[in-house]
Amino acid sequence: MKKFLAITLLLISNYALADVSIVVNKLKPFFPEIQAENISPSQLDGYYEVILTDPFIDVIYISTDGKYVIQGAVTDLELMTNISTNRISEIKLDILESISDNDKIIFRAEEEKYVINVFTDVDCPYCAKLHANMKQMNGLGITVKYLASPLEQLHPNAQSAMEKIWCAEDKALAIHNYKSKRQLPDSPECINPVAEQLAISKQLGVNGTPSIFFENGTNLPGYLPPNDLLNRILQTIAQ
Repeated sequence: MKKFLAITLLLISNYALADVSIVVNKLKPFFPEIQAENISPSQLDGYYEVILTDPFIDVIYISTDGKYVIQGAVTDLELMTNISTNRISEIKLDILESISDNDKIIFRAEEEKYVINVFTDVDCPYCAKLHANMKQMNGLGITVKYLASPLEQLHPNAQSAMEKIWCAEDKALAIHNYKSKRQLPDSPECINPVAEQLAISKQLGVNGTPSIFFENGTNLPGYLPPNDLLNRILQTIAQ
């Protein structure tokens, strides 16, 4: 009996692998970088989920025979939720959480209730405006974790300035002084995550700053005053 079960499981496994191989071959002409590990069973019967990472995070669904593709919004009518958007948010959150807090610049709320990850450019005026509200945001229980996304076309000196800030002994003080007083620390060169975080921001679809990510991976591009930001966080939690 055990031998029969093992053979059955092996046949099922081989069949699944064959299906994935068909899907990979079908997708290669359109997505040359696609690999089998990007493909997994989905909650749609008869379809695989395919995670795309180049040039940015996206999810499509392809039938197990490789014949049909579903791209764009996929709505669960019973739950009235967009499962494709939710899945993309989950993937983005996984990427954000894989970045060590040691590589972020964190302004932690004393009574932390919510956490936002914010891609920032130190020469962006709306980023400075957001930072000026830090005390209020922290007072509302919002912890802010900064990541680097210097926009070279708009601010050609931002990346070098941010590398100086990320190499400072006190990164939080350095970014505060630059955003509020335009004082750049005289820090020595170091191995820093600025370029890597910039690449990640592009993969996550960030094309402007500030770009705020909530705890479920939902992205809010642009500036909001503290109370409006809190309301958006609460709306996101309620979804």
